[in-house]
Amino acid sequence: MASTPEEWFPILAKRLEDRMPKILLNRRYSTGDAPMPEMGKNTRDSWVAFQRKARTDMGGLACQSLAGRMVPNGVRVGTSFKGVEVDAARKIWRDNRLDIVFADAIWDMLSTSVGYLITGIREGEPVITAEAPEQVITAPDPAQPWRARAALKAWRDPDVDKDFAYVWVPGVRQRFSRASKNDNGTPYSKISGEGWSPDGEPEEYAGPVPVYVLDNFKGVAEFEPHIDVIDRINLGKLQRMVIAALQAFKQRAVKGLTEKDDDGNDIDWRKVFEPGPGALWDLPEGVDIWESESIDIRPLLEAEKEDKRDFAGVMQVPIDVFMPDGQNQSATGANNAHKGEIQKAKNRIARATAPMAGALLQALRILGLDAGATIEVLWEPPEHISFSEKTAAAVAAKSAGYSSRWIAQNIMGLSPDEIQQNEEDLAAEQLQQFALTGAGAVA
Repeated sequence: MASTPEEWFPILAKRLEDRMPKILLNRRYSTGDAPMPEMGKNTRDSWVAFQRKARTDMGGLACQSLAGRMVPNGVRVGTSFKGVEVDAARKIWRDNRLDIVFADAIWDMLSTSVGYLITGIREGEPVITAEAPEQVITAPDPAQPWRARAALKAWRDPDVDKDFAYVWVPGVRQRFSRASKNDNGTPYSKISGEGWSPDGEPEEYAGPVPVYVLDNFKGVAEFEPHIDVIDRINLGKLQRMVIAALQAFKQRAVKGLTEKDDDGNDIDWRKVFEPGPGALWDLPEGVDIWESESIDIRPLLEAEKEDKRDFAGVMQVPIDVFMPDGQNQSATGANNAHKGEIQKAKNRIARATAPMAGALLQALRILGLDAGATIEVLWEPPEHISFSEKTAAAVAAKSAGYSSRWIAQNIMGLSPDEIQQNEEDLAAEQLQQFALTGAGAVA
C-alpha cells in the first residue's frame, strides 16, 4: 500500500483523470450549459446558436433551491457560546469568510457530487478554502469517507507556464511541479503524464490530512439521476422553437401558372409578383395561391410543462422554482413539495456538517487549541426560509413553552453573535424604558 507522497501521486492523479468527465458534465448541467439536443459533429454554427436558445438551467435551479435551505451561520464549542476556543473559532469564521467558503463547498457537493475543504496556514494563521473537484481528489478513509488518508490538488498556472500539485499524507505535504508543455511544445493533457518532480523539501504538519470531503448522497449530483428528464425538456423546447420559426416563414406557392401569354411571349412572373407592402396582384383566371397551414404549438407547451412537473416531482423541488405560475397549485401539493425538499436539506446538512467541523478543528489546532470532538457547525433551520415563516413558527414555539434563546437559534436562525447582540439590545431597551417610565420606583 502506498504511504509516501511520491507513491500516492500517480494513484490519485489517475483517479482524478478518470472522474473528470463526470464532474465536467455535471458542471455543465448545473451552469446552464447542458449538451445541446440534436447535436452532430458537422452542425453549422447558425444551428448551434439556435439550439443554445432551447436550454433551460433546470439542474442549476434545482441545486439553488436546495442550497437556499442549507445556510451555515455559526459555530459552537461544546455546550458553550463563550470561551477561548469559541472566540478563536469565530475569528477563523470571520477572517476566512466561512459563510461564503462553506456555501461554495456545498454548491460543489450538490451540483457536481463532491465538494472539498482544505485547511492550511498563511503567515501563521489558519486558512480554510473551498476547492474545485476538478483539481482535488482524496483516498477516503473507509470508516469515515469525509476524512482523507491521502489527497492530491493539481492545477495549471498559465502566468508561469507550469503545472503544480500538492500531495498530502498524514503529517507530510509535498509539492510537485513540471513545465506545462512537453519537449515538442504540446501542452500536457493528462495530470498523470510525465514530467513531474518534487519541488522543494517535504513540509511537516500536525494532525490528520487537512483535506475534507463533502460527498453528496450516493455519490451523485442532485440532478444526475434525472439528466434524461432535463434532456427531454430541452429537446421539447427545441422542437417547439423550430416549429415556431417555420411558422414565421410560411411556405407559399402559386398554382396554375403558364410560361407564355396568349401571344406566345415569355412571362416574367418575378415582375408580376414583385413584393411590396401595398402591392396588388392581378392573377390570371385559373391561377390560385397556396399557403401552408398553421401548426398548433399549444400541445408542445403543455408537454413541456408536464415534463417540468415530472422533474420537480422526482427532484422533490417546489414546482414554482421552474414555473412561476406553479405558485397557483393547491396548498396540499405545495406543502408536500416543501416537505420533500426540507427532508432532503436535513440529510445534506448532516453530510456536510462533519467535514466542515473537521476543517474548523484543524484550524484550531494550528492556533494551538484543541476542542476535541465537541466543535459544532450551526445552521439556519431549513424548515423556515422567509421571515413570515420564521415569525409564525416563533409565536407557536413561544406558546409551547420554548425559551427565547432556543427560538432565536432553531427557528429564527440567528448566529451565536447575533443572539448575544439581540439579548444585549433587549436589555438596553428595557433599561431605557425603565428610566423613562420610572417603573418600579419606591414612593
